Amino acid sequence: MNNKKTPQQKQQDYAKNIADELITLIKAGTAPFQIPWKPAMGSGLPYNHITGKEYSGSNTLYLMMQNRNDPRWLTYRQAQSVGAQVRKGERGVSLITLVTHSERVNRDENGKPVLNDKGEPEIIRLQLAKPFIKNFTVFNAQQIDGLPPLKQEPLPELTWSSDNPAERILIASKAEIEHKPDNRAYYNLLQDKIVLPEKKQFDDAGSYYAIALHELGHWTGHESRLNRKMMNRFGSDDYAREELRAEIASMMINRQLGMPHNPERHAAYVENWVSVLRKDPTEILDACRDAQKIQKYVLSFQQQQQITSEPVQNILTPEEELLNRTKEIYLSQNSLLSRTEHQHRQIRMYAVEKVLEKLPDNLKAEALTNFYKQEIKAAGINVEYPQDKGILEEYER
Repeated sequence: MNNKKTPQQKQQDYAKNIADELITLIKAGTAPFQIPWKPAMGSGLPYNHITGKEYSGSNTLYLMMQNRNDPRWLTYRQAQSVGAQVRKGERGVSLITLVTHSERVNRDENGKPVLNDKGEPEIIRLQLAKPFIKNFTVFNAQQIDGLPPLKQEPLPELTWSSDNPAERILIASKAEIEHKPDNRAYYNLLQDKIVLPEKKQFDDAGSYYAIALHELGHWTGHESRLNRKMMNRFGSDDYAREELRAEIASMMINRQLGMPHNPERHAAYVENWVSVLRKDPTEILDACRDAQKIQKYVLSFQQQQQITSEPVQNILTPEEELLNRTKEIYLSQNSLLSRTEHQHRQIRMYAVEKVLEKLPDNLKAEALTNFYKQEIKAAGINVEYPQDKGILEEYER
């Protein structure tokens, strides 16, 4: 009997764990986005101690729900790699990640690793035909002995200046903003306009910009931008869904820009949030995913950049991948050849290189791949259907 869970089942289990714990925190008013925060407290966004990268999506929220005072997290092996040790009896936090690529070391024609500028082996990322969900467990730095003390500087507070990052974001977004002597702040979908109280009504610049960027988060939902469902009646599940996304995004944006987080309006949404999460626990995954989109969209204006996906280095096209794999097989055969056969192979390779010099760049890869195919065909190896992990299928002629 196969008890192995499908990617969908893993995702559903993970979502239910988060949703159940989050419902408890929301009811108690202690969910991460319900807790006041000030820049003097430092960013606090969870990150991997080894790579320095912040966690993303629902993993970010789940780690913040652990209410740790240290934002550093590591896997058991990562802790061991730096001479640290997870204390006996400590329980880790199970996270998930979508694996879309495999990795392997890039090698030259002699089969030796190609080194990067740092003198380290160059890693090539290969896109998988079938991405899969992987579970992994991390531990907080407070659960680990042997790590250096946390060094975290307080974030500078925003001032009334056109040079502060929040103001630059508002200007670059070109969002229409109207100030009124009122206590309400909201985004008017029909007019595609943000309405805010006058600046003098706020205690400080940080409080003003925190509200302004929260409404800018709603503004991103317009059909001409991120296109979320926005025509929602107050008190409805859809209204709660949108507010949940905006609150999670605001929490992350505020911590990155040094704006205070004052969740004063949450009482009106608590029951709706609980209802939504109980009906469909996977809603928290969707909410975190959309919140991250909001975060990236808003922060992109900080440098007045167009909204684009982040470039990924060293991802090969199918043609480049096939070339690399045929080359790898070709090189691996060198040790099996006799001296005479090896010399003949070198002569043929030299002739091919001369031909390649005369070919346009767009034809070189195909020509070289064909050469490698011919050279290894005698070994009974089929390179037409490369597998996900860099293994080439063999066949009998």
